[in-house]
Parts: sequence; C-alpha cells; structure tokens
Amino acid sequence: MNYFIIINPNSGIKKSIHVFNSIIAPELKKRGHTFDSHITEYQHHAEEIITKVTLKDKDGILILGGDGTMHEAVNGLLKRDEITDIPIGLLPTGSGNSLLYDIGRFDVKTTLNKILNHNTQTIDVLKVTGSDMIYYSINLVGWGMVNEIGILAEKMRWMGPIRYNVSSIIKIFTYKAKQAKVIIDEAKHDKKFAFIIVCNTIHIGKGMKMAPDAKLNDGKMDIILIEDNFNKLELLKLFPTLFAGEHVKNDKVNYLQANSLKLQPKKDDILNIDGELIGRTPISVDVCKNAIKLLN
Repeated sequence: MNYFIIINPNSGIKKSIHVFNSIIAPELKKRGHTFDSHITEYQHHAEEIITKVTLKDKDGILILGGDGTMHEAVNGLLKRDEITDIPIGLLPTGSGNSLLYDIGRFDVKTTLNKILNHNTQTIDVLKVTGSDMIYYSINLVGWGMVNEIGILAEKMRWMGPIRYNVSSIIKIFTYKAKQAKVIIDEAKHDKKFAFIIVCNTIHIGKGMKMAPDAKLNDGKMDIILIEDNFNKLELLKLFPTLFAGEHVKNDKVNYLQANSLKLQPKKDDILNIDGELIGRTPISVDVCKNAIKLLN
C-alpha cells in the first residue's frame, strides 16, 4: 500500500511527530508499505494540502492529529475538483478524538493495526451551508453557550483536555440565552436557547456522550436543544450526566433526529464546527450520506 500522511505537530500535547517517527513510520516500513508525509504549518493547512495534492497513486490517507485535523482533511477531500473515494484513517494524537471514541479506538498502535488491515466503512458527513461558505462536519456543529466554552477553552489549552470541563463550569454561571429561529425538518421553533448542538457522532470533546443514539451511517443528524428553561444550578447538575449520555433523560432536554436543520439567531454569531470556531450564522445543515470511506 502507498499512503499519504498528514501530521499536525500542534495537536493535543504535540506528540504527533514523535509518534510518527517512533511508531508509524517504522511499522509501515516493516510491513513493506510506502508513504509520503507532510507536516502542517498553520491552521487549515491540512485542508489546503489535500485539496491540491495528487492522490491517484495513493491507497489511503492517514491523519496524525485530532478532530480538528480530521475535519480539515475531510473538507479537503470533499472540496477537491475531482471526486475521489480514497479511504482516510485517523490516528489518535489530538486532545479530542470523538470520531475514534465512536468506533472504540483509543490508542495509536491498536488503531494503526486496524487501519493497516485496510477494512473500510462509509460514514455520513454534515454539510454546513452559510451565506458565503460551505463546511463539512464529521463530529458536531454547535451554537450558543458551547461556542463561548470553546473560546474560553482555547485560552486555556495549557490545561489539556480538562480545559473543556473548567470552561463549561465558568460559562454555565455567566452565559445568557439567545433568541433564534430554528427549523428542524418541517418543525419551526422561535425562542431563546442556551445552546444547540447538531451531532454526527455520539461523542464530543473527550468522551462526552452528547448524542447517545447517533450512528455514523444512518443518514440522520442528532440534535440537542437546550432552551432557556434551566436555572444555573440545573445546568451545573446536567453537565456531569453528559459523559454517560444520561442528560437525554432530562425532561427539559430536547433530543431529536432529523434530516435537516436551519438556524437563524436574532444576531449572527460564530459557530463551533468539529471543535473549531469557524463560520457564522445563519446556516442550514444537511446530511451527506456515505460521504467518505473511513479506514477502521
């Protein structure tokens, strides 16, 4: 096999290059595989590389990074001029690996061994369309308090994955709900929301089961609507239940599965797409069924 490899040196605790040199490259050579490797130098570089590179002689793409790097790679694939069904595999070297949590891959060596068996599955991708942009999401599209959490967490990267927990607690006590019009399939909602999360995966962040009924290839998006009907203490109590997916049992949590969503807040706002603060409302979100092949 001949692989094209993207390495994000800044993912997680910045161990991707070490993992590549000590584990990935030796194992590929040992098994007689060939490869070209590229190290990203700035945000969105992985997307730029994969959008432009020649892939005709490659059997697969390997990504060393987290959900953000995988997001860029998938966007690069789906925005290419020519359609390609080359499979892509993610090796867990990021701070969040939500996609891999869904398929039960938690360490590099196990994941690499599975990938090199070259088994694939097709998975859905969420297409996020705004007034002047299109993004593809493998994990989540978030609006509201979750974005404020993301912004604060970025300033606390030195804390590692726990920064999401700390940021969440802080924002629960400081965030104010926002008015928005939401259309889910044909149903219309116009009210104040604390946050809205559209999920393609079960997990978000570091193992939170935000959408416990989500499947990667069911042609549906899973939507969590949190209206402005929680007090601060109720929200604080709700947060720990996310890790086990127990929050969906709360009567105040609206958990839906749908084909499409349109979101138009009263004031345009930034989005959280696969953990990256990119894009702005208003948006529409649709499911691209079986959009990519995943090496697993």
